Amino acid sequence: MAETTNDTDSAYRPFSCSECSKSFTRSENLQRHKRARHGGASRKPFECAGCHARFTRSDVYKRHSDRCRQLASQRYHPESDDNPPIMADLNPHLPTSSLVVPEHPWPTEHITLTNESPQAYSGSSPSIANGETTALHVKGYFENFHASLPLLHRPTFTSSSTPELLVNIVSVIGSLYSAQPYDPASIEAGNQWRRDCWKRGNNDLQRLVAADYSEMRKTWVLQTWLLHIVYGAYLNDSADFEESKKMLRLAVDAARELGLLRQGITMPDSLSWASQADGVVSQDGSKTPYTRWMSYVSVESLKVALYTLVFLDSHIFSPANIRPLISPMEFGWELPFPSDLWEAKNPQIWTQRVTEHFGMAPENYLCGPRGIATASLSIATQQLMSESPSPDLLAALTASPFTTLCILMNINTLVRDFTRCYYQLPPSPSDPSAFHILTQAQNKQIYSAMRVISRIVKDQTYTTDSPQFPLWRSVDILHCSAKISLCRPDHLLIGGIVDNSVIAGLATSTHLTLGDYVSVRRSAPLLPPHLWGDEGILAVLNDLASALSRITGEEGESAFRESPWVTASGYGILLCIWAALRRAAKDIQTHLDTFNELPRTSESCMLIFNTLIESVFLSQKGDGNQNGGRDHRIWSTDRDSFVTLLDQGELLFVSLMQRVCRDRYLWSIGPSMVTVVDEILASGQPTTALA
Repeated sequence: MAETTNDTDSAYRPFSCSECSKSFTRSENLQRHKRARHGGASRKPFECAGCHARFTRSDVYKRHSDRCRQLASQRYHPESDDNPPIMADLNPHLPTSSLVVPEHPWPTEHITLTNESPQAYSGSSPSIANGETTALHVKGYFENFHASLPLLHRPTFTSSSTPELLVNIVSVIGSLYSAQPYDPASIEAGNQWRRDCWKRGNNDLQRLVAADYSEMRKTWVLQTWLLHIVYGAYLNDSADFEESKKMLRLAVDAARELGLLRQGITMPDSLSWASQADGVVSQDGSKTPYTRWMSYVSVESLKVALYTLVFLDSHIFSPANIRPLISPMEFGWELPFPSDLWEAKNPQIWTQRVTEHFGMAPENYLCGPRGIATASLSIATQQLMSESPSPDLLAALTASPFTTLCILMNINTLVRDFTRCYYQLPPSPSDPSAFHILTQAQNKQIYSAMRVISRIVKDQTYTTDSPQFPLWRSVDILHCSAKISLCRPDHLLIGGIVDNSVIAGLATSTHLTLGDYVSVRRSAPLLPPHLWGDEGILAVLNDLASALSRITGEEGESAFRESPWVTASGYGILLCIWAALRRAAKDIQTHLDTFNELPRTSESCMLIFNTLIESVFLSQKGDGNQNGGRDHRIWSTDRDSFVTLLDQGELLFVSLMQRVCRDRYLWSIGPSMVTVVDEILASGQPTTALA
C-alpha cells in the first residue's frame, strides 16, 4: 500500500532535481530548491549592476537595486561638481597602500554585463608592490601602452576600486616603461618579478574561471585575460608563448559558449543600428547624465574588449603563422563609437561630444546615429571594398583609429586566407607568377578598401605628441604590410611552417626571405627560374620607400612606446626591402658581368635599387650623413661610381635596420632581431632557402 502511495506521489511530481533525489509538482519549486540547496552561480542568479551584490529572489533584488541607484545618484551632483570623483588613479602620491579591491559603487542601468569589478576578487598571491610603486606603474601603462591599445576605460580606472588581478597586469606592463635599459642588475630583477607576477596572474585567472565559467562574462576578467595574452606572447620564451596561445583558445571557447561574439545575444538593447531600423524611440530621458554615461561605458568596455580579442587572434600570432580561431563572419558586434567619446573624462564632456558627433541629445544617441554599414566588422569591410562606402562608415573610421585598425586587420586576414587557398592549387602556365594571389576583380576590391584607409590616415593631422599618434601610426604601418602581402606573401605561410613563438617566427622568416622560398614552393619545380621578374616589388616600391622613411624616422620616445605588433609588422617590411635590395644588386651585377655596362635606369633592378637606396640615405639624415640625405652616385650612369654604391648598398641598409631594432628594445623583438641579423652577417654567406 505504501508503495502505491509513493508511486502516486511520483506521478504528481514530474519535476526532478538533477543533483539529488527530490522531485516537485511545479517547476518554480524545483528552481527554488536548486537555488537554496545546491551551490554555484545558480544559487543567487540576480546580481546588482551597481554594487554586484547577489540575491536569490527577484523582489528582494529589485528593492535593493532601486535603493542602490538612489544612493549612487546622491554621490554625484553635476550641478556642483564638474569633475566627478572617478578619474583615473594615476598620481603616484595617492595613498594606494593596498590592492585589496572593494565592491564597485557605480550603477549601470539596463546593461546585461558589468564593466568594472564585480565582487572583489583577491588571488592567493601577495600584492606585487606597495601602493606608491603600483601607482607609478599604472601611470606608466596609461601614458605609454594605453595609447596603442585603448582596452581599458582610462577615466574610470582607479587602482583602489579595480580587481587586484587587473591592477597587477597593468602594473607589470607599465613597469616596462620605467625600467633602466643600461642597468643589467635592475633589468634582470625586473624581468624576474614581471614574469613571476604574470605566471601567478595566469594561474589565478584560470582558477577563477574554472570555478565558474560564467566569470568570463565580466568585462574586467576578459580585459585581464587579454593583457596576460599580450605580455606572454612577446616574452622571449617559447613556454610563455604556448601559455598565451592556451589562454587565447580558452578565451575564444568561452566567448563562443557564452554567446559573447554576438551583440544581439549579449546586449540586444544596445544595437544602435537596429534601433534606427525599427524606429525605436529611446526611453533614456529619465536617466541622469552620470548613469547615461556609465551605461555607455559598460557597453563600450565589453565591445572594445571583444574587438581586442579578435585583433589579437588575427594579428598577434601571425608572425608565427598561427591561423586565427575566430571567423569574422561569426563576430557580430557593431563598430566602436568615436575615440573621443571613449576618452571623455566626465559626463559633461561626454554629453557635449555625443551632440557634436551625432547632432542629437545624448539620451537618443543609441537610436540611429549610424547606419547598417557599421553593424559589424564583416559588413563594414564589405562596404569598404565597394566603390562607394557609406558616409556613416567613413565617419566612424575617421573618428576612431582603433576601429580603422580592426578593419585593416580583417582585410589582412582575408588576404592571408586567399593566399592559403591559392597556394594549394597548381601553378598556371598562363600565369606563372609566384606572387599573384587574387584575380583582377578581387584585387580591385581590396585596393578600393586600402585606398580609402590610406586617405583617412593622410587626412589626420596628428603629430608625435597627439594622443592618437600611436594608433594612427599603427594603421599606417599595418596598411603597408597588408599591401605587401598581396604581392610578396608571408614565407612561413607559403612554406607551411608554424613556429613556436613570435621571435622564432620572425627569425625563420629572416632566413627564408633572403632566399627565394616562395618561388621554390610555388613555381620552380615546373617553370624556368626568374621567369616572373620583379613586378611584385615594383607594385609596392613606393610604399616600401615611404614605409622605410616612417619606420626609421621614429626615434627616442616614439620608438620606445611602439607596440610590439607594430614592431613585428615593421620588421617584416624591412625584411622585404632587404630581400629586394639583395636581388636587385645581384641582377645589376649579373648584367655588368655579362655586358660590361650598367642596365638602363628604367630597368626594374635599377629602379628598385636606386629608389630604396635613396630612401636609406634620406633616412640617415643627421646620422653622420654629410650630404643632406643625397648621394651623387644614386641614379648615376657612370659605371665606376655606381659600382662603389652597389658594393656598399646592402651594408648601409643592414646598418640602418640594426639601428631600428636597437631603438625598440622594450619588448623582446628588437634585441632578438639584432642578434639574428648579426649572426647572418657573421656567417659571411648568402642565406638560401635551399641550403
